[in-house]
Amino acid sequence: MNRHLSLHAILALSLGFAACAPRTTDPADPKPDTPSVETKTPDTQGEAQADSMIPDPPQAQKQPATQKDSEKTTPIERQPTEQDLADIAEADAQRKQRASKLFGKVIEPLTDASEAYLKHDSLDDSTWFGTDKGDNQERINELLDDAIESLGISEVATTRQELRKLEARIDELQKQQMEDREARLGAPLEADLNRVQKTITTSQEDYDERIAAADKEIGEHKTTILELQLDFVRQMRAIGVELDLDGARGLLSTVTGDDFVQMCVVFDNVRGMTGQLQELTEQSGESLEAAKRYYGSYVVLIHIMDHVQKDFIRRAREEMAPKLGELAMKARSISLEAEANIAHGGDKAINEQNIRSNELTIRATELYAEYLLNQADEIEARNDLLQVSLRDAQNTYETVVLSSEVAKLLQEGSRNFAALLKLDLPPLRGFENAELRAEFERLSEQMVQP
Repeated sequence: MNRHLSLHAILALSLGFAACAPRTTDPADPKPDTPSVETKTPDTQGEAQADSMIPDPPQAQKQPATQKDSEKTTPIERQPTEQDLADIAEADAQRKQRASKLFGKVIEPLTDASEAYLKHDSLDDSTWFGTDKGDNQERINELLDDAIESLGISEVATTRQELRKLEARIDELQKQQMEDREARLGAPLEADLNRVQKTITTSQEDYDERIAAADKEIGEHKTTILELQLDFVRQMRAIGVELDLDGARGLLSTVTGDDFVQMCVVFDNVRGMTGQLQELTEQSGESLEAAKRYYGSYVVLIHIMDHVQKDFIRRAREEMAPKLGELAMKARSISLEAEANIAHGGDKAINEQNIRSNELTIRATELYAEYLLNQADEIEARNDLLQVSLRDAQNTYETVVLSSEVAKLLQEGSRNFAALLKLDLPPLRGFENAELRAEFERLSEQMVQP
């Protein structure tokens, strides 16, 4: 038995890092891996009806839970539907086609980065002349960023961008409506204008038409958004991320949602790139230079996943969670001011309402921070596994530099490629509550502001 893990064996350990594990469609398997989904709690009848367009699981299969686990949404098993299988097949075809297009853009940064990694340990920690470890690491980071940008392209990313554009357009229309309603208050009636004035003056009726037209456009965009959200759910399911409609909305509304989706997109493209590297390695026969180039590129792909994971963890823990803490402190301070106002004869009803609003903000920040930190913990656990896989891959790469048997390693690994580890996306507790959901969205907007 070969002592070194093959490319696919390492990949099978390393790619189950962020709720993006694929479901196999290997014809040798008796059936595709059964995906798990999380229970959903629609907050309105209309949303529940829309969510019914995504197949629901037939029944729950409860697992023994610890006290900590009991706080999480219980995963339930479901058999994939014909639509699921069709979506997976389409995602597989798109992945392969996308990998072919991406290969030319990514292979050079991957190759350059693999060479930089290979020489890194031999460099001086610091030097006045030439390249030291700091310079080399900067170069590696630049190459990784270039590759990540290319690997962030997919149908899921396109859907996400379309959703963002429509949401921004709705915000723009609502802002314009607010301005039109204010301007309408001082506008004349059309009947009070003469023929000349009508051509240069905006009447109340004109503002009414503009407001109504904006309402119509907003309604159309909301319908399109629902369709895109359903597409997003199907696309995420097809690459192995189990979401329902509420879960997708919750994910997209959080400040780390885009980062999480990017991880899944990069993961999916890494899978496609790995398939390309395997084929090229096998076609190269015993070419040592080809083996070094392609397996070295694969090692860099694992470094990319490590880079994306650690950046996600850092942002969640060092940027977003502290910002939420600051917002909670500010809300508590405002509540104390309101209590002081009441004590000094201020309007009791107004100040009590302000206190309740700030209590909602504090509760939302607590739930939001819990969600982000749980996400970071889950991904950190996968990153710990990835470190082992990364060391194995690096060791194998060093062996490849001295050996020409990498094709045999790849062939052995391809036979052992199996289901990957899965990571449950932590539920955003409170998202089923309309007030809390609105507060989550408001907090998300505040946290992305400079």
